Amino acid sequence: MVQNNSWGIDYQIDTLKSDISSNGWTNDYGVAQKWHSSGYTANAASATAYITALNNFQDHGVIVYALSNTSSYSEADFQAALPELFSLLNEAWITAVNVEITGSLGSETYTRRSAPCGSTGAYCLGGDGFQVSGAKGAQNGTSSYWETNYSGTSFVAPQISGAVALLAEAFPTHTPAQLTDRLLASADNTFFNHDAVVTFGNGVKHGYDDEFGHGILDIYAALNPITSSSDNRSMSLYTGNSLNDNSSFQLGNSRILTSSSFGDSLQRGLISEIGYTYDDLDAGFKYNLNSHVNLSTKSAPSVNLSKELNDLSEPVNNSLQSKSSINLNEGISIELSSLPVQRFFESNNFSSTNLENFDTPYLDSNDGGVSIGSAFNLSNARLLVSATLPIELSNGQKLGSKKSLISSLEFGESQSQSVTLMAGLSQENDNLLGSIGANAFSLNGATSSSTFSAIKAQKNFFNNLSLTGIATLANTNMTSPSNSMVDSASDVKSSSIALVADMRNISNDDQLSLFINQPNRVDDGIVAIKTSSLADSNRTIQQTVKSIDLDSSSRQFNYGVSYRKDLNENLAFSLKHIITTNLNHNRDSNRLHSSYIGMGYKDLKLGIATSPDGSSIESELSYVITL
Repeated sequence: MVQNNSWGIDYQIDTLKSDISSNGWTNDYGVAQKWHSSGYTANAASATAYITALNNFQDHGVIVYALSNTSSYSEADFQAALPELFSLLNEAWITAVNVEITGSLGSETYTRRSAPCGSTGAYCLGGDGFQVSGAKGAQNGTSSYWETNYSGTSFVAPQISGAVALLAEAFPTHTPAQLTDRLLASADNTFFNHDAVVTFGNGVKHGYDDEFGHGILDIYAALNPITSSSDNRSMSLYTGNSLNDNSSFQLGNSRILTSSSFGDSLQRGLISEIGYTYDDLDAGFKYNLNSHVNLSTKSAPSVNLSKELNDLSEPVNNSLQSKSSINLNEGISIELSSLPVQRFFESNNFSSTNLENFDTPYLDSNDGGVSIGSAFNLSNARLLVSATLPIELSNGQKLGSKKSLISSLEFGESQSQSVTLMAGLSQENDNLLGSIGANAFSLNGATSSSTFSAIKAQKNFFNNLSLTGIATLANTNMTSPSNSMVDSASDVKSSSIALVADMRNISNDDQLSLFINQPNRVDDGIVAIKTSSLADSNRTIQQTVKSIDLDSSSRQFNYGVSYRKDLNENLAFSLKHIITTNLNHNRDSNRLHSSYIGMGYKDLKLGIATSPDGSSIESELSYVITL
């Protein structure tokens, strides 16, 4: 793992190089000659064997060498600087310089207390080994359990060696060279001017000089992500099987934005799932996959003040009888949804809820494209059949997003009682029930197919009371997106329900509406997500597909009441109140309210409304002049 060297011969590397050059020695012989002259038994062969042993050790460990303690030196000593003579030792080598650090935090003073890094600056690291106190054992027969005020690079090198051990534990697949790079690239080099820069890879650069090297060892920084931008959001996610491929995406930009139908189900399902993200030096860090999920921010239903005041311009309609505005004879339509969908969501009665806004992602009453449909009158029912396709105009504008094949059967008449049954298939690309993804969680290339059925029942009572019920049920499957951590989705079941009561002419020229609905909600199903292992020393990633069960924490319900009264032909007032619980099917949401009250006198309208979150109060005064 690491070889600590707190020994050496005080002889500068530049002087030895000069000796080798002037005498015509080989580097091996020059090193051996200096050892021999210092009292060691050595020759060129033994020097070569030592260099070979050091090189072999770098296959599985880092070599840390203490610099000379002679602070008057102008260069590193030759043993610490062996890579300057033998380039094969450059792989995982760190020289240790002693730097005394004094002063208070933020006002430190740095003083070199050893030989400088010199020509080893590119792989030199500092620490404070000046006047160190610590435990000690017996020496020369005398017990000495505590020593004070000891100094030297021999106290710095073990700090660096210990840091290597910590990094090896934190990043078990790192090579010795990678461990060396992390320590050098994360050192504190803010207290001196840099002579040169080392580029470690993926844009990570770190400055150094010939006195302090890369600066002071910072193990905390080395254990944390190292990126070229100093922004952890730029760390990489890999959707493929190797750190060498091009399937990397930035962590901070990889998101899946869930629609309100999913509530918090996907976030809850991923809460215990772990993934790995990589910094620019290829270190893997665990993180929770649910951090990629952005929950829907869809607002609660609120009162449209302008619309409410505009409705006061028309007198109360005391009759429940109404006529459909949809032309059943139109075979082809553009920028309209299919004929069965238009009819299904058409509201025949005054109410405080607009069925056109009934939120079902696979059924959009305002979806464009080209629709081809037809209506057939049967003996006791009406059959509507339609197919829709998205189109792209010559200017590049796209109309519509879904392909669909839908049919419905209408029984009865809306003036008394009616039942509509609708079923079909809807297909859409690059999303899942309105949810979209980005970067590593992109849904591009996926196709979502929904089979659905729906029922709407209307019944009029006593000529002044109408009840409308509507319910939908769908099953959705999604194919695999291209190059994404999202693998697929299967058997995603969703449902919605609403009940509306309209009453007319309760006390002459008035209308009362009550409603309750649950917007579309995913009740069950599976989204398959890729989870990756930590890349091994060969940079290989093992991807495992896990099935995430979808289960939201709650159900959203909207409750509403509205009342309109014409006091005479010139004076009318109206009011409305909407309550929303568990917004977007999330139990952490507060109960929300939106209220309105308005009055109209001839062409003068005045109203006031509150937003669901209570953050604003809106008022409007309007006057219409007829010419």
